[in-house]
Amino acid sequence: MAVENLLFIGAILSVTLGCLALRLVRRNENLEWNENLAAHLICMMFIAKGLQNAAGGYFNSEGVGSAWQFWRSLMFLLDYFFSATIMMIALVYPIPILRTPRQLKIGYGIIAGWMVIRILLVMLGKPHTVVELAGALYVVCAPIWGSVYVKFRMLAPERQNKATKHIALVSGLFLTLLFGHIWMFTPDMLLHNEVFYFMDLWSGTDLTSRTYDYIWQMGQALGIAVGLTILFVEVRQALRGQTSAMLYIIITYILAGMIRYLMSSFNTIGGVGLSWNDDFSLLGIWNLLTANLHFTMARPLIAMYILLRYGMFDINDSNRDTARLMTVMLIVVATSALLELIQTVIPINQMLSAALMGILIAFGVGWEEKSFDSMVSNQLNFREYMDKSWFPPIEIPKHYMNRLVMISAVYIVLIFFLAFIYWQADVYEKLLEGA
Repeated sequence: MAVENLLFIGAILSVTLGCLALRLVRRNENLEWNENLAAHLICMMFIAKGLQNAAGGYFNSEGVGSAWQFWRSLMFLLDYFFSATIMMIALVYPIPILRTPRQLKIGYGIIAGWMVIRILLVMLGKPHTVVELAGALYVVCAPIWGSVYVKFRMLAPERQNKATKHIALVSGLFLTLLFGHIWMFTPDMLLHNEVFYFMDLWSGTDLTSRTYDYIWQMGQALGIAVGLTILFVEVRQALRGQTSAMLYIIITYILAGMIRYLMSSFNTIGGVGLSWNDDFSLLGIWNLLTANLHFTMARPLIAMYILLRYGMFDINDSNRDTARLMTVMLIVVATSALLELIQTVIPINQMLSAALMGILIAFGVGWEEKSFDSMVSNQLNFREYMDKSWFPPIEIPKHYMNRLVMISAVYIVLIFFLAFIYWQADVYEKLLEGA
């Protein structure tokens, strides 16, 4: 049950942080149009992602009976929202790819239309078909953020400034948020391990076709290619004395994947089973502490860092306590969750666990106070150091942001009804019977 518990903790964390962040973003009157769009989309994305984590926790729980159809439908419908929002972010931040109001309407209109098509397929009882274009978010986001990263990371020293390094870093962080768990399968793809071909939960099942699975794998392979590109660029720049945090991030993810690959290459190690789905096997524990932690903890942490570090919040006396509450919450929840996971898989006395939690939280809160003050006092605005041509002026009325939040809320309510209909009509059961 460790995976389920982690999903529930991640759900609480993502939804709470998303709501608090949205409150702070909407109070910031100084955001430029692309920053305003990105900040709103990040908040809504994590509210939906938190609900998806909760649905995944219930779906994986035992004893749900036929309700599994409700939770499965909810998972996929919320994932559609995540796909759309992260593509919208990639098109405007950190460097706007859509540079005129007309381009913005066309680009966002295509993504919204794709969302409508996916929902219509669900309503017609035809989920997970080729028309759904599963994995399209990888195909869109990888080239955009990857090219922005390479462009600004590989600039000649005389053309670099305070902003160019951070534009590359932000692009790399978004790629980590999206592809971190996939980078852990780099050894499997390069060494042709069959685990790579079934890394998606539904690949090879009766509910998906080979073409559907191929589209997913194409996007995942593209994500790994971007990860290897980042590794090459970072090693090259490090040899020239220009080290970045992305070097340590990409190495950590690939190294975690290599360890997992070595585990999965053997059926047993010292007689210990290496079942992927068994929380208490060696491989299950490693997967829990790497890929699952990325999904539930690392993603909100990356998003919160971007929001705080790059001026998405206007921190002042009236909202400073709210912003600090968010960071304290992240530290406390993440620390307690990690210790609970360790206690689940490794028997530790509860008194010892409570003492360790208190010590780690005390250190975490102290570190949080120092880091929070540092980030708030050194927030970076890319536009101050870049040529104005990189950031074309677009006027987006405030009521458009209100509509974006309202439409997102309506969508989330709507998909709960759709998921309920799927459950009551036994749609997935009928699809499995007809497969």
